[in-house]
Amino acid sequence: MKKAPTFFMFIALTLLFSCNNSDIEPTGVNEIIVDQIDYELSPVNASGITGTASFTRDSNDNTTILIELLNTNTDEHPANIRFNTAAEGGPVAITLEPCTCAVSTTVVTQLDDGTPIDFDKLLNLDGHVRIEESSTNPDVVAIADIGINAN
Repeated sequence: MKKAPTFFMFIALTLLFSCNNSDIEPTGVNEIIVDQIDYELSPVNASGITGTASFTRDSNDNTTILIELLNTNTDEHPANIRFNTAAEGGPVAITLEPCTCAVSTTVVTQLDDGTPIDFDKLLNLDGHVRIEESSTNPDVVAIADIGINAN
């Protein structure tokens, strides 16, 4: 019976160290963030999942979206930017990298239809960030209005 606590400690440590941010690569070398705006993600459907979607422009004029989720597990959560407000809903504008171990980093240069977009255009987009439960369950777990829809 003394092995049970050791086993559970091993599982907890394995989960803790299997999800780290060391796999996140910067978009270039010697970049400096020159502009940043953060949007707070609100929980939906009693998920309890919150977090932040940070939009940054660096000194090389790259636009990166970093999503950091709180109150979630290590499951993969699909993420995207959709047109319209969160209340209205809308079609996908930009498919983001899924949140793996509660983090997603995507360099954004265009909408999914190929239309170029940069940091300034994202700040004026009629859109929202949407985080989903899983690739097999598209229920929304967290959401934030962005661009012209942000408060």
